[in-house]
Formats: sequence, C-alpha cells, structure tokens
Amino acid sequence: MPQVFSSRVFFVFLVAAGVNIICDIIECAVFKYLDNSFFVLRRTTQGFYVATLIIAAFFMGCYVFSKVNRGRKAKFYAIPIMVAPMVVGILALCSRRVYYSRNSSGEYYNYGPAIQVSYLVGAIYIFGTLLFAIICRNKLRKEEAKVIIIGLVMWSVLGLFQYFVHGYQVSSVAMMLMSLILFLSSENPKEYYEKNIINVRNKDAFQMVLVDRYGYQKHFYVSSVIFTGKSSVLTGEDRQKLESLQYRVAKLAEDIIREPAYLSEWNTLSFVISSPEKVEQLMSLINNYKDESNNYKLTYSVLEIPRYTKDIDEAIQILSYVSGEYIYTQSAPNLVVNERIVDKMIYRNSIEDIVREAIRDKAFDVFYQPILSVAEGKFTSTEALVRLRRPEGESYISPEDFIPVAEKCGLILEIDDLVFEKVCSFIARENLSSYGLKCVEVNLSGNEVVDKATYARLMNKMEKYHIPPKFINFEITETAYINNDDIFKENVQKLKELGSTISMDDFGSGYSNLLELLKMDYALVKMDKEFIWNCLDSGRPENMRMLEYTISFLKDYGLHVLAEGVETIEQAQLLIDKGVEYLQGFYYSKPIPEKEYIEFLRAQKGERL
Repeated sequence: MPQVFSSRVFFVFLVAAGVNIICDIIECAVFKYLDNSFFVLRRTTQGFYVATLIIAAFFMGCYVFSKVNRGRKAKFYAIPIMVAPMVVGILALCSRRVYYSRNSSGEYYNYGPAIQVSYLVGAIYIFGTLLFAIICRNKLRKEEAKVIIIGLVMWSVLGLFQYFVHGYQVSSVAMMLMSLILFLSSENPKEYYEKNIINVRNKDAFQMVLVDRYGYQKHFYVSSVIFTGKSSVLTGEDRQKLESLQYRVAKLAEDIIREPAYLSEWNTLSFVISSPEKVEQLMSLINNYKDESNNYKLTYSVLEIPRYTKDIDEAIQILSYVSGEYIYTQSAPNLVVNERIVDKMIYRNSIEDIVREAIRDKAFDVFYQPILSVAEGKFTSTEALVRLRRPEGESYISPEDFIPVAEKCGLILEIDDLVFEKVCSFIARENLSSYGLKCVEVNLSGNEVVDKATYARLMNKMEKYHIPPKFINFEITETAYINNDDIFKENVQKLKELGSTISMDDFGSGYSNLLELLKMDYALVKMDKEFIWNCLDSGRPENMRMLEYTISFLKDYGLHVLAEGVETIEQAQLLIDKGVEYLQGFYYSKPIPEKEYIEFLRAQKGERL
C-alpha cells in the first residue's frame, strides 16, 4: 500500500471490520449452539461484537477525515472530538448489561440502554462522516468523493435497517461493501505501481506520499536518480532498456536503504527519505554504480524540504524542472537543489507565462536582419527573427530563453504560425520585392517540420497573402531534435516542389551536423556564429583549416554557404576570401523592426556596397 497516513488508516479499518465480522460469527454461533448456562460467554461475545462495530465506524471517520485533511496538520482539538463518542460507547458496554431477545421468527437480537448508546455512537460516526464528506467534497478528488459518499449512504441505510428490523445482522454487509468500494476506487495497491517496472511505485503514489509528508511539517529529503541518455526520444527497445536499468537501480537502492522507489518522471527514480545518513548512503551507491550498457549517465540529486520550498506544488515543479530541463545543463554526478536552481525555475516559469500570454494576444514581434550577397554586392535577402517583449517594459526576452521553453511546453508550433502570418503580411503590405529583395528566410523548428499539417498551413498562408513560394526560404532549426525523418522529408519535398528553398541553420553546432546534412537536399547552409568565431580565433590558427575544409566541402557538395556572426570588416573580408557567398551579422546590421528595416532598404536601394 502507499506509505501515506490515509492508506494506513484504511488498513486499520479493514482489520477492525474483519475482527467485527469474526466477532459477529462467534456471537451467532454461541447463541445458536449454546444454551443460557453460557451466560458469561454470551455477554462477552455481545460486547466484543458491538465494540468492534463502534471501532470500525470510528476508523472510517478517521479515514475520511485524513483524506479531506491530507497535506495539512490536524487541529489539536480534532482528535479528542473524534475519539470521545467511541470512548462513551465502549464505557457504556462495559458498565451496562446488554440484553437479548428473540423476534417472532426466533432470531436473536440485542437491546437495552448499552445497545441504544452504542447505536447512537455508530450513528454519530456514520451520519457525521457522511455529512462531513458532503460538506468537504470539494477537498477530495471528484471520483474519490463520489465513492465515499455512496459507500456511507449504503452503510447508513443498512444501519437503519438493522436498528428497526430486529434479528438481521447486516452491519457486516455494510462494512464489506464500504471496504470493497474504497479498495476498487482508490486503495488498490496495484494502481500505485508501474506496470512495466517490478516493485517501483508510480507518480501518483509519489505525489500522495509528498502530500502526506508535508502534513507532518517535518524535514525530509527527496533523493532522485536521473537517467540521461543520448536522446530524450526513445524507441520501444530503448524504453525497455531504460526500464530494466531503473528496475536494477531501484532494487539495489531499496535493499540498501530500505526505502521504496518511485518513478517520479519517466527518467527519474525518487526516494522520500527522513534520515541524512540514508541520503549519503544512496549517493555513494549511485556514484559507484556502473551501467553495463554505458547508454545512460546517472545523476544523483537531493531536494531538502521544507528548507527550499514549503509548497508541495512548487516542490513537484522543482523536481520536474531538474529532471526535465536543468539536468541537461549539468555535468557533475551529484546535484544539490538550492536557491539558485529554484530561482532559475521560477524565472523559467515566468517565461512560460509570458509566452502563453503573448500567444493569446498575438504579441510577438518580428525583426529582420539583412543578408549580404557577396556576388551581387547588395542585400538581396533577410532573415525574419521572432522577438518577445517583456510585459513591464521596452526590453526583450532573449530567444535563447523563451524558444527552449516554448518547445518544452509544446507552444513552438503556435509561435511559428504567428510569426509566418506576420512575415507574409509584411511582405505583401510593403511589397518587399520592389526593393530588390529576392527572398525572406523564415525559421522552421524541428517540431514544426515533423508536423503533418505544416505544409498545408504554410501553403495556405502564402496563398492568403499572394506570396510567391520562391520568395520564401525556410531555415530548419535544430533546437528540437528531428525524430521523424519520413514526415520531415515529405514536408520539405512538398515545399521545394511548391517553389520554396530550404536551408540548414546553425551548421557546426548542436544537431546540425554532417549526418543531418546528408538526410536532405538543402540549397544553403548557414554556419553558426560560434563555429565561425572559433575558426577565426587568432590564438588558435590551426582552426582556420577547419573553416577552409568546411567551406570547400559544402561548396563541392553543391551547397551555397552563409556565415553568421560577422562583426568586423576583417572577418567579412577573410570569409569572402575563403569562399563564403552570403554574410550576416552586426557589422552590417543588427535585427531591426519592420519600420527600421524599410528605412534600411530605402537607404540601400540601388547602391552597391
């Protein structure tokens, strides 16, 4: 069962209900098969039966209370109030005689002042719990509230039946039905285990445990083992290998520190630990663990609670951020989550909020950076670049900050669509071809280029604004890894047949490598500015050979070559001498908004540089 308080209470309720059923069977047997000479035995079995019935009802009240109150510390007066009726009922049984009689059919039943008090106590617990569940249903999950209320209504009906119709012991049926309903709906242990990883609990169980631990208001640690591989895109075989590795690590860790493992994220095993010594034990274990396949790196992280967060939702966000994004910026084997990492996450979340708001309001700006054609000596093309303004001022958020966030949240397609709409509108409105412009370069993210609807969406936009497809050059950016080559090739081929050209962006960095180059028939390759700057480093003259080789290879392969990041006349001249055909960078112009770009074109119209 999940290691949470409500599940423990449910288990105690099951035990109490089971004992009550046994007492019920023994009482029936004593009255049926033994005569009046066994007076003491009859009175004892009567007392145990009624007492366990009260105790079972009490624990059901505790269970619902713990469900409603999970994650919060109970008021100091709550426990005495809940215990008091049970104490009164048991004292009544101990101090007063329980009488018995028979109905017209000959069945025995109990009666007397002690029984009346006991029934009253049972009614207080069952009807009180039902009323409490109805009033506090919004603090329970919808399905959880529904089954609890239904179960208590059935128990109430059967309890009233037993009180008014003598001789029928149906309270056991009521408890069995209540147990069965709760077990099937929310307390089935199998629901909290990963289907594919033996003995590893799932994310639902992990979050339940966190909620429970927060309710104790004591220090504890969430120690995580994060598995990072060559790619976050897994095939079926990759998934099986990862799950097998996670099982081995979880079993080894559980054997050593005696704490259950939870799959808190697809690539993360987490352990909820109270002891600092166990935290150290687990860290040593993970640091010395060797993956025989050598496919995954294991990083050990620790979050101390409530030192760095007093809010459970924030804790879950921090853990998800560390496993999903932050881990890929780290190389150390151990990671202690601290205020700096929490601040990074808060900043990242603020970026996401701004991005979502900008998508809703269509508030993205498009800037344009001119591109020089060396052969023609003038600016014959430009790159459209998305910009996101901060809501509170004139400054902009760097694309290096908001683009990865948008990709992670699945918002990049909406951004690309908004940008392309604005680009097409600008081309048509200002008639850019009249300034001698031959094409506008527009970025397509890796996510968009593998979307089946991309071709139709782009074509419809161009038709809407009467933009000739040959006027658009699509740059494939590799910030999101392209994981579906078939759709990628299909989209690119259709765009080329339509008349557009395709270029590879940021060649020399990230995923833009020779293998990706061979997959598609690109027209132009844009060499990344970091690659250019490293090759032009005067302190490392040997790097120049790499630049010469790259340019020569690309041109021999039939590709046009563009160099980004040109910031000085010396860089421009050297790149021209090496055979680069197009130049782009701050030396010529930084990215500028629409109005300034039109002024730039007007100033340059008809002039050779």
